[in-house]
Amino acid sequence: MSLAAPAIYADLQGLAGLKAGARAAPADNIKEVAAQFESLFVQMMVKSMRDAGIESELFASDQMRTYRHMFDQQISLDLSRSGGLGLAEILVEQLGGRGALDAAAPERPATATGLDVQRQLNALSSRRDAAPPVSPAVSTAAQNAESGANWQPATPQDYIRSVWRHAQDAARQLEVDPAVLVAQSALETGWGRKVIRTATGDNSFNLFGIKADARWQGACTAVDTLEYRDGVAAKERAAFRVYDDLSAAFDDYASLLRDSPRYQPALAGGRDNRAFLQGLQAGGYATDPQYADKILAIVEAERYTELFEQLKNSAELPLPG
Repeated sequence: MSLAAPAIYADLQGLAGLKAGARAAPADNIKEVAAQFESLFVQMMVKSMRDAGIESELFASDQMRTYRHMFDQQISLDLSRSGGLGLAEILVEQLGGRGALDAAAPERPATATGLDVQRQLNALSSRRDAAPPVSPAVSTAAQNAESGANWQPATPQDYIRSVWRHAQDAARQLEVDPAVLVAQSALETGWGRKVIRTATGDNSFNLFGIKADARWQGACTAVDTLEYRDGVAAKERAAFRVYDDLSAAFDDYASLLRDSPRYQPALAGGRDNRAFLQGLQAGGYATDPQYADKILAIVEAERYTELFEQLKNSAELPLPG
């Protein structure tokens, strides 16, 4: 269990508790320690700014300097707790606390860069390659659980296995390549590990980041999302659609594209993945200026192709071509 950072800079008991917690469970408390370090760094910046200015005689007393110093320390701590400069997150990652950072990330995933796709696929799939073979009974149970609230694939293979037949159904409706739909949903959800959750913690099965606009009559949930405005990324709060299962998610995605005039140029691209994705981006599907390139990077990654071939040739779950 992670300890909360002290609410005020002078809370020595909270700092002592953080120190003790860090000794007992270092990995769980890396994020809190990193936030404290960032607050100290911000304090140094504020102090340098104060020293660079010309002090007014009105505030030249020792008492005013003391209160000003206390105020600067407090705002430094508050800044670090509210996101700060991002230094704490970098420290968490460098110190091996990537898991803690992921747990605190916004519920809607931030998209990965295309340059890291091959490395991520290799790292994620290596866990499955090292695992013992799964029996047919276990595999069937996993398939039956795909509509459950706790559905969360452990590897890219598991994700592809879960969504493939739904991607094929949607692709047939749209006359596009099902592999590109799998890649798009993988980018949006971090291979199923970062699917949007509802306020009660249930799985939304929203694999394509589709928002709940005035046309949507079903359930929805509000989460933080990263959007690009004039090329600048900013966090926003938005409502997203909630589905009953994976099949409903793919069906709604297909309906959205099929029924929207702005996506017809994308569908005209057919099985030309680049034309299809560039058409989606031109139609305003996502605000990320590199959205199409990121999905293409996944589709064209050598490891991605290998994953499909492994599953198609698997006796455990053969996939139709």
